[in-house]
Amino acid sequence: MSTQPSVLTASTLIEQIRQDLGPLMKKIVTHRYLDALEQKKVPEDALRILASQQYRIVTNGIRNIALIVSRYGDLPSRTILNDFLQAEFAVREAVQKFAKAVGLTEGELERAPVLAGALMFSYFETFICLYGCDADLITAFFFDAQVWISNARRVSQALQTHYGLSQEAVTFFDMYANYQASEDAVIPPVQAALDRGVPAFQIREATRLLLEYELAFWDAMAEAAGV
Repeated sequence: MSTQPSVLTASTLIEQIRQDLGPLMKKIVTHRYLDALEQKKVPEDALRILASQQYRIVTNGIRNIALIVSRYGDLPSRTILNDFLQAEFAVREAVQKFAKAVGLTEGELERAPVLAGALMFSYFETFICLYGCDADLITAFFFDAQVWISNARRVSQALQTHYGLSQEAVTFFDMYANYQASEDAVIPPVQAALDRGVPAFQIREATRLLLEYELAFWDAMAEAAGV
C-alpha cells in the first residue's frame, strides 16, 4: 500500500458520510417497531425474539472484535478496538438479564432460531473483522452507535412504561451510551488508515452496509412482531 499522505482527510470523510447516510439513519431512528413498542402493540412473545437475536449478535461480536484486535494489535487503533471488545463483554451480561426478564434461560437463548434478517448485521461485522480494516469497523461503529443508542433508549423506556420491566432488566439498552466513541477518538485511526492507502470508498461502503443491516435488524423485529 502507498504510504503517501491522503488528499482526503478523515474529518472530511466523516462529514461526507454523515451527509450521505443521513436519510438512512433517519429511517432507522423512526422505525415502526419503536412506535409499536411505545403503543404496546408488540406481543410479549416477540420480546423474546428481540432478546435472543441480540444475544446472538453480542456473542458473535465478542469473537468478531477479538479477531480484528488481533489483526491490528500493533497499531494505535488497538486502543479503540479493545474498547469495543470490552464493551461487548459487559453488554453480553446485560442482555442475559433482559432475556431472563422476558422468560428466557441462557440455554433457551443458545437454542433460539436465528432470524436471517436480524443477523445480517452480525455477519457483515464478521466480514469487516476478517477482511476489512480497523478504520472500516471504527467508522461503521461510530455511525451505527448513533442510531442504535437512540433506538435503544426508546426501547428501554417503552419496556419499562408499557411492559412492566424494571430499570435493571433493561440496562442492556441503556448502557451502550457509555461506550460511544467520540468523533475526536475516531478521526486519528481513520486518518492513519487513509494515509497508509486504505481507500475512502472502502470505509464509506463498510459504514453504509452496516447501517443498512442495522435497518434490516429492525425490519426483522417488526416482521416477527407482526407490526
